[in-house]
Amino acid sequence: MGFKNMNLKIIIMLLVLVMSVGCSSSYTITDDAQRIINNFPNIKNAKQVQIMKGTQYATPAFIFDSGISGKNVMILGGTHGNEPAGYEAALRLLEQLENKLPKSGKVILIPLANKQSIINKSRRIPVPDGADYERGNLNRCYPGKESGLPMEQMAYEIEQLTREHKVNVFIDIHEARFFHLDTPKKSKRKKGLGQTIIYYPNEKASWIVMNLIDTINETIDVSEEQFSAIERPILNSAAWWAGKYLEIPGFTFETTQKMDLEKRINFHLLLVKTVLELSEIW
Repeated sequence: MGFKNMNLKIIIMLLVLVMSVGCSSSYTITDDAQRIINNFPNIKNAKQVQIMKGTQYATPAFIFDSGISGKNVMILGGTHGNEPAGYEAALRLLEQLENKLPKSGKVILIPLANKQSIINKSRRIPVPDGADYERGNLNRCYPGKESGLPMEQMAYEIEQLTREHKVNVFIDIHEARFFHLDTPKKSKRKKGLGQTIIYYPNEKASWIVMNLIDTINETIDVSEEQFSAIERPILNSAAWWAGKYLEIPGFTFETTQKMDLEKRINFHLLLVKTVLELSEIW
């Protein structure tokens, strides 16, 4: 075993151990996710690239390349460590991609984008005294900074990978506390974001989101669980950056923690599958 693979296995073992024992009683990483993480060094049919290599924030990107010209899709999971459906779905997607290769184009998947926030089951990582605390929130750090704080560097490296592979569609997988259509009156939020597809408004994104809403809502009988489309991702988010700076469809997928974890994961997988099919990747 080479040093590189040995080092990766040590990182995975530590990550799995901390995620298994460090989470609150409301969530422990699933057996499926743990098995997939443990298998990172053995993932087939993908090139692995380490983002923020050599730091405690290092995390793998998996590039599934059909070798045939087509659409290229970037998918992030684990942007927020307190939103487990996002990285649980991304990890299962990794296994699906390993066994169902793109028929054209590429899929670039980063399942554990903010690894330290996942370990701590938090929305963000700590920042130095005096710094804006949102500089520890990966989804408020776009465009990134090559020599900025860690999550600004992470955003920068994700951007570089996105540009390098000429990504046509960008997806960031999240979840929220409340249903979009049933936010409690006492909530600080005017509207919860659960069960929404948030998109940067351009012609290509609008066409995709209409198809997404039609496809997924046909499978949902409970009205409050149906998805709504919301324009304009939040400022400095990944989807906002992709739409504004690259002028490509940028999406944030949001389920709600009011539902069972497996249901949330399956909704995310169906949304991603639909995008891959619309992009003629699957």
